[in-house]
Amino acid sequence: MPRYPPLAAVARVEGEVKISFRLDEKGNVSSADVLSGHPMLRESAAEIVRSWKFDLPKELYRTEWKYDTIFSYHMSGREVDQGQNLRLTIVMDSFKHFEITSDTFKPAAMASY
Repeated sequence: MPRYPPLAAVARVEGEVKISFRLDEKGNVSSADVLSGHPMLRESAAEIVRSWKFDLPKELYRTEWKYDTIFSYHMSGREVDQGQNLRLTIVMDSFKHFEITSDTFKPAAMASY
């Protein structure tokens, strides 16, 4: 299941990550190459893709399947207090595009001296 990388959420990093991946004849991801995206978002999206398994048609004579996907990470604009649950919304268009939107925590108040 897609998630918003915790450090990227705290830093309020948004953006798209584009990944090209290949499947082997069993439907496993044999390679996942990040083509673009913010460094704080890249590895999380690549981990998600590497975990996928596809049920491929048995009657075709292909041995390799290549696809691209995009993960779009956004902040919802809703801030919650520490200790509350963040709301994560995921919208997907098959495996080709994911919109991942997360709430953020309110900034901690700085002590004044």
